[in-house]
Amino acid sequence: MIIYQKIYEAETHQNITIIRDDLYPFLGGGNKGRKIDSIGKEILTEAYNAVVTTGGIQSNHCRATAVFCAQYKLQCTLVLHGDKDKFLKESGNAKIMRMSGANIIFVDQPKDIGPTMDQAICQYEDIGLKSYYLWGGGHNLQGGKAYIDAVTQLDQQLEIDYLFVACGTGSTQAGIMAGLSKKNMPCKVIGISVARNQKSAQEHVSNFYNQLCEIFSIQRQHETIVLDDYLCGGYEQYNDELKKLSANSICDYGFALDTTYSGKAFLGMQQYVLKHNLQGNILFWHTGGIFNFLA
Repeated sequence: MIIYQKIYEAETHQNITIIRDDLYPFLGGGNKGRKIDSIGKEILTEAYNAVVTTGGIQSNHCRATAVFCAQYKLQCTLVLHGDKDKFLKESGNAKIMRMSGANIIFVDQPKDIGPTMDQAICQYEDIGLKSYYLWGGGHNLQGGKAYIDAVTQLDQQLEIDYLFVACGTGSTQAGIMAGLSKKNMPCKVIGISVARNQKSAQEHVSNFYNQLCEIFSIQRQHETIVLDDYLCGGYEQYNDELKKLSANSICDYGFALDTTYSGKAFLGMQQYVLKHNLQGNILFWHTGGIFNFLA
């Protein structure tokens, strides 16, 4: 399902089409809901009965995974990094994760995530469960395929010159690029990094895009572009301009833009379009974040 919305962006004098993945109808919505919906088919088909994954205390991915596991009565372990006290108090994704019945483990350092996930996998196997190791952000082939499939659903009449999307782990952008290549739509895809520097982000996206094209027999057409000019200091960081954009997003646009993902990407798009005086048909792929917005 693809939901469109047209807006007029007064600051850039552009008519912009929005893909409303924040309204994706399953698992709480957003690009993580779309990915887990796809990944879940593999989990169920291969008869896994436990899932282990990781993310931050307001992780859209961990929320979608926890909800999926609750729906299908699967065991679930979430290895979280961040402030445990905040997690226990905050609403949004954190509240849904707490209510899901998932086993939640906190780690102090990023280096502890992998060993803790491995330990959780072993514990499930010790009690006879078949466990699915799921990279943070839904960054695997099925997660990427979700966006190849999504692009194939785009309106055939939709003309795109520039497509902007938030870039975290890079699998959403890579999947979109692979889907556009499959449909022979050579528009320019511009990722707005929410965490990584440009070199690291472009390497992650490019490597995964190449992998998707190879696995699914797609002819590569797209250059990898990820901008790090709008990080605002890093993951979950924001400045006054981004905070204002997010606070006014419902009034100005009729949809929520959070300060971690969608708002950062939208602000980056605004400024990039203005700086380079882009002309033509612009598409913004809204990847969600409503529960971050409500936290």
